Amino acid sequence: MSINVIKSGFLSLVEDYGRFGLAQYGLSQSGVADEHAYCWANHLLDNDFNDAVLEITFGGCELTVLSDISIVVTGADLGFKINDKIQPLWQVINVSSGDNLTWSVAKSGVRAYLAVKGGFQTTEFFNSRSSNLREQIGAKLIDGDLLSYDSTSSEMTHHAMPSHFFPNYEQDLILRLLPTYQFDQFEQHQKDVFFNQDYTISSAYDRTGCRLEGQSIKDSQSKMISEGISYGSVEITTEGFPIILLKDSPTIGGYPKIGTVFSLDLAKLAQRQIGNKVSFKLMDIETAQQKRRDFNVFFGIQ
Repeated sequence: MSINVIKSGFLSLVEDYGRFGLAQYGLSQSGVADEHAYCWANHLLDNDFNDAVLEITFGGCELTVLSDISIVVTGADLGFKINDKIQPLWQVINVSSGDNLTWSVAKSGVRAYLAVKGGFQTTEFFNSRSSNLREQIGAKLIDGDLLSYDSTSSEMTHHAMPSHFFPNYEQDLILRLLPTYQFDQFEQHQKDVFFNQDYTISSAYDRTGCRLEGQSIKDSQSKMISEGISYGSVEITTEGFPIILLKDSPTIGGYPKIGTVFSLDLAKLAQRQIGNKVSFKLMDIETAQQKRRDFNVFFGIQ
């Protein structure tokens, strides 16, 4: 069973939850940019939390379904249609062989997620189906590709996400920051500037990282010996501007890090567009651990 790619769009990638435990070999975490939308898509279909989905960035994608299947589309509003009829997001939809699925342009958010019952069955690399173009693992979709899936019939217990969980991708975003061991190396006046301004998302923004524009907090320790970095690390560049490292980032870096963004807030950042406003506030580790634990339990993340 498969889906035919008629138009691949701006950037369409097969992604799952990610690739873990390989940073010592220089392999990044990879995986879906918006964990919230991804987890809901699989949850509504009673899929495994790690089942692979299609991440569609900015739209322009057209697919033809070659066999009957249950799907869910979550994340950004990219004008999703079936056979030229607008369709709801965040709920299970049964589609038939020959149905045409299209995503036009981003009305709200950046990335939409297409999940199918049972997940997409692409080749695994290091125990993950996630694509990482920087590391030349997997590839973006091209016109004419076939996306295979192996759906098993079962009664689904979830049909639609409750409306009070619907995200708002238009509002300004406050990112909760966990201070790192280098936090105290920044002067108080630098921290004041960092936490008391609204940054703007620049055009230097992709799955590797997000550079922010605003008032500089130039640091006397602007370069250092490269060391390990993680998803969500906030580096301060030589010019004094933050770069938030995302799913496809390298595993080492040589800029000082003021902190790490709470993982669930990074999912929100993945749906903000260039020009949107972002600010930071501190978060304590105990609160972060509890919220992360609650999220993992709800979605069965192991």
